[in-house]
Amino acid sequence: MISNKYFAVLAAAGLSISGAAFAQGMPPIPQSSPVPTIPAGTQATLPSANLQAVAGGKNVLSAASPGTLGVDGLPSIQNAQAGNVAGLTYYCTHHKLVLGTSPIVAARTLAKRPDVQNDQFYSLGGKGMLQMQGGNVFDIGTLPKDKRVMTCNDLIKKAQSLGDSAVVGH
Repeated sequence: MISNKYFAVLAAAGLSISGAAFAQGMPPIPQSSPVPTIPAGTQATLPSANLQAVAGGKNVLSAASPGTLGVDGLPSIQNAQAGNVAGLTYYCTHHKLVLGTSPIVAARTLAKRPDVQNDQFYSLGGKGMLQMQGGNVFDIGTLPKDKRVMTCNDLIKKAQSLGDSAVVGH
């Protein structure tokens, strides 16, 4: 029994010595310039390559951007058109923020509409970018998960109503 205690102490000492030797043998981490960060409460400018020819696209807004969230902590989906909603429903299902077949059916129904197929905001919606007032887009990925889920549920309801109105219009 005494030998087991000594064995454990020796094993622990050996591991700590070998770990120190390994750490000393590692090359130093190169010091590079710091990664640029955007201060909270400011707006990031969307690079033109990501706009994908969205004529009115100006800025990507985040949860930290002042005035973008309502009192409930959610962005407004009022300005999101059918194409953007269809893309966002894909984003929501792909990231498992909504479950079931209803969101998939709603997204597919909208995606079949000719106006959606030509909508420049469809692909942005697929990346989690919500069409906002003034040509800006809001990155719903910046929201806490519970708020993303709530936003996605609202988007699914909007997608279903837009899909239903398209069917009634035929």
